[in-house]
Amino acid sequence: MRKRYLPFGYQIEQGEIAIVSKESNAVRFIFEEYLAGKSLKGIADIMSAKDIPYHVDDKKWNQNMVGRILANKIYYGNPKYPPIISETQYNLAEKIRCEKHQAYSTILQPFRQDMQCGCCDERLYWHPKTNQWFCRKCGMWAKPLQAEEISATIAEKLCWLRQNPEIIHNPEGQANVHSVEVAMLDREIWQALTNAEPDVDALVAKILHRAELEYKFCTAGDADPATLLIQKACAEYAPTEGFPETFYKEVVSKVILYRNNHLELKLQNGQIV
Repeated sequence: MRKRYLPFGYQIEQGEIAIVSKESNAVRFIFEEYLAGKSLKGIADIMSAKDIPYHVDDKKWNQNMVGRILANKIYYGNPKYPPIISETQYNLAEKIRCEKHQAYSTILQPFRQDMQCGCCDERLYWHPKTNQWFCRKCGMWAKPLQAEEISATIAEKLCWLRQNPEIIHNPEGQANVHSVEVAMLDREIWQALTNAEPDVDALVAKILHRAELEYKFCTAGDADPATLLIQKACAEYAPTEGFPETFYKEVVSKVILYRNNHLELKLQNGQIV
């Protein structure tokens, strides 16, 4: 693929930067369609169908190419480049781009820090300019994916999980583990027993409460506390508008994403679905 040395829409004529008629019309089209509400991908698909290659030897457009054109200030002109669009058009497009970026941040907020690389298990990071998740450790880049798409996919998996609670089970080797509360009670009881004059009533209350918790987990069969909490959250879930953030936090610990955008949920009990 031959590298562009001038922005799309321009060429050198007699030592001066001049407008390329066909490409400049494409630039105007891109701004007009974007201001009319068309998505970057939608515009890229239209441009791919036109006989106006972004690169000399490649007629295929993608949303990153469209995005670069929309973000480039030179298209409304400067001392070096003649204008192709008006400054007003550029400012309106930039306003929409900024609003969409803020919307993406809001959409990703519930699970952004939970994204995990399917190749090396490290955290994934979001690249807003290309709509891609990438791993800083192994260098994995997932395919471009709109924020709305991944949010919808996670929500669909949560809905499926809620409708099929029988698939929730305790992973191998984690049956009947003690809860955090039991561990804290153990520490408090031990500290009280080492005191010269312990508060007997308070100590007995802690011991009885710990026995109550122990009985609960021992009678839970193969389920550990985290599995019980997931099952409880599924049983008590009430559908809400938008992304079910509270339910997500109760049930999911990590969102595993692979290079091809295949997605899995790692539940709070360690189970992967």
